[in-house]
Amino acid sequence: MIAAYFVLLLILSIFSYGFIDLNLHLSTASLFLIFQKPLETLVFHMRPQASGLFLVLLLMLFIGYLFFLKNGDRYFSTGKKLILFIVGVAGVLWCAFPAFTYDIFNYITTAKVTFFYHENPYLVMPVEIPNEPYLAFTRAANKVALYGPVWIILTAIPHALGQGNIWQTIIAFKLLNAALYLGFSFLIYRVTRSVKNVLFFAINPLVLIEVLISAHNDLVMMLFALIGLLLWTKKGIGSKIISISAFLASFLVKGATLVLLPLLFIRKLSCERMLIMAYWLLACIFFVFAPLREELYPWYAVWLITVASFMDLKKHAVIIGFTIVLSFALELRQLPYIYMGEYGGVGPLVRMVLTLLPLCIYGGYVGIQKVWRKK
Repeated sequence: MIAAYFVLLLILSIFSYGFIDLNLHLSTASLFLIFQKPLETLVFHMRPQASGLFLVLLLMLFIGYLFFLKNGDRYFSTGKKLILFIVGVAGVLWCAFPAFTYDIFNYITTAKVTFFYHENPYLVMPVEIPNEPYLAFTRAANKVALYGPVWIILTAIPHALGQGNIWQTIIAFKLLNAALYLGFSFLIYRVTRSVKNVLFFAINPLVLIEVLISAHNDLVMMLFALIGLLLWTKKGIGSKIISISAFLASFLVKGATLVLLPLLFIRKLSCERMLIMAYWLLACIFFVFAPLREELYPWYAVWLITVASFMDLKKHAVIIGFTIVLSFALELRQLPYIYMGEYGGVGPLVRMVLTLLPLCIYGGYVGIQKVWRKK
């Protein structure tokens, strides 16, 4: 089963190379082009087939996810087995192309504005840099930096490792996310001592796609936020100082975790209760304010998955089930774009239906269960 799972990840990684922007030329090597051109044809000229393939891969990822959640203790009976598995997952998807987003190119171009051109990214937009070649494949280049200074500072690492080569820089940014993914998995195990809690986060298909493949920076924000929240419940002035510092760093990556600030002022709040309140506060931001700004982006669910990863999976089965179904529903939102090649038209309506349908089915299932138990 583990071997089959890695074959599935490898197929997904290979499939991702069909989504390379037509204006982005990673390599002119004949061997690479022989590998990549058929995938490009599939994604850009055989959209129904590409959509079908993505749906099959997504369903299989969730089947594998549920299987390992149920049987994780049997397959990963030692820490070494779990570590090798998680590192293997990160390694396979680190090599994937960031297929389902253009955000990573905004990170890369903003880092270039900051560290190569030595301009203030909060004042200078990438589009204002004359003859900048990255603009050919960067979306939303007509905006100043959308993220906080802590994130900008962190991007100096992959920018330096990239050495001006776009493919090398992409790999470096993905390496940063892979390292954070492994670090967060370790943190979950250190706190919960549960293999299933680690697997709940580490092989959630939305995490695999949005963190390891697409390299969104939401995990950076949540890593700092959860370190802050978990340490806040500990005694000692040192824990409090580190907690506040981590929380501030989280806010200075992305501002969404500001909503968690009131939790630091509630006295005698247990760790379990704090996590539950954090989950629903972030869910409020996700479902209420995110659509008002633009729409429900799948990677925002990383906020909820990371918090739920520290909960008792059995005790909070409804929250855990909701999080899993939400992960599936949000990744279905990729389908309209893959099928149509655009975000407009009927895309928003189809995305809404694809998101609400699984959630309504789950809500109905939970409601029926509660009624049945009362009888």
